[in-house]
Amino acid sequence: MSVEAKRVTRKGGFSEEALRELSWSKGEPAWMLELRLDAWRSFERMPMPSRKEEEWRRTDLSLLDLMAVAPYGEGGEPTPVFHDLPPALRSLVGRDRVKGGLVVHRDSGGGYRSLEPDLAAKGVILTGLDSAVRDHPELVRRHFGSQVAPHEGKFTALHYAFWSGGVFVFVPRNVRVDLPLEAMSWSDRDGIAVMPHTLIVLEEGAELLFVDQFASPDEQGPGLANVVAELSLSQGSRLQYVELQRWGRSVYSFRSQRAAVGRDANLSTLSVVLGSRMTKSWIDSRLGEPGGNVAMRGIMFADGNQRFHHHTLQDHLAPNTTSDLLFKSALADHARSEYSGLIRVHPEAQKTDAYQANRNLSLSEHARADSMPKLEIAANDVRCTHGATVGPVDQEQLFYLMARGLPRQAAERMIVQGFFEPLVEKIPLEAIREQVRSAVDRKLAGR
Repeated sequence: MSVEAKRVTRKGGFSEEALRELSWSKGEPAWMLELRLDAWRSFERMPMPSRKEEEWRRTDLSLLDLMAVAPYGEGGEPTPVFHDLPPALRSLVGRDRVKGGLVVHRDSGGGYRSLEPDLAAKGVILTGLDSAVRDHPELVRRHFGSQVAPHEGKFTALHYAFWSGGVFVFVPRNVRVDLPLEAMSWSDRDGIAVMPHTLIVLEEGAELLFVDQFASPDEQGPGLANVVAELSLSQGSRLQYVELQRWGRSVYSFRSQRAAVGRDANLSTLSVVLGSRMTKSWIDSRLGEPGGNVAMRGIMFADGNQRFHHHTLQDHLAPNTTSDLLFKSALADHARSEYSGLIRVHPEAQKTDAYQANRNLSLSEHARADSMPKLEIAANDVRCTHGATVGPVDQEQLFYLMARGLPRQAAERMIVQGFFEPLVEKIPLEAIREQVRSAVDRKLAGR
């Protein structure tokens, strides 16, 4: 464990004292401190999730010791110079990649920020959420916690009590951001918690492509990542949101993502999960006004003893809304995955059109995938379908490739690449597509 992490741990781990010190160090207003304290009280009241609960029945938290983790890491002052960032971090965010702006956080502290001047002149805001609390308090206070409430669960409450870092994005009415905006949350210190918060607000008619990356080195020691992402889409807005997660293999990762989709708004999300020791993720889309449309995609590749758990919700509250979900996972070695998805149609949501599919590919007889797609329909004029598949590599495909001279490992690699490729192609940036392909190839090569 680093000296810095030890120093923070000696403050007492997760406690009200540590919470107050964190808020004080950021110079936060009184309303944010009160929100943190209220979340902390919720956290203390709630029991640790138990495997007796259906949502946690397949999730093993027995080795997670929250008191062994420092509540936050002090990442130092931000740098205006990109090349002052660690080389491993620079390679992930790609300075040479064309983008409209970039926010980088290191261990929930310091980092780097840039935004094209013409976007700033149009009123676009891209900044660290810590800075936004001070510089744009009215906007942040209006939207922070509006989608994911602090009291929803034990780890959500902990996040709101100790959030640090993350990004705030605001796109004004009818502004189209032609170049992608990106954020990176990076951790390279042992034994600390990182709790970045993503807050994206699109006003009426706004358009944006946003890439949200989370990563740490594989050789990093135990840690905790507890992330919340809130996406707010006003009437007629369009958001493409890509999450790329590559935490190190000793990190416990929890993530809550929820989007509120307005009238005639369009949301496309892609969640790529390749890292962590264990990931527990909730991804929700709420279509609260007519004409809303959502496409939700997911790519997961678990190997070794990794455990990935995903819970999705397509929540149709208004008539004439559509949602389309496809999550794919590949499992090697002794890995485990759980997918639990729900399409919920409220009584007022007539003319809903919703689809949900989960596909799982097993590369080992020791791997296991559990898939539980569900429907909850309270309207009578809808079209809703769902399905799931779990199976091994097709032996006929494998034989076909091997009969044409490919070694078994290369043939298997080609099948897995083909399994993921239709979703990889939906990533709107070639550089990110290549990152995902390379990460999948590295996992396959390491088998």
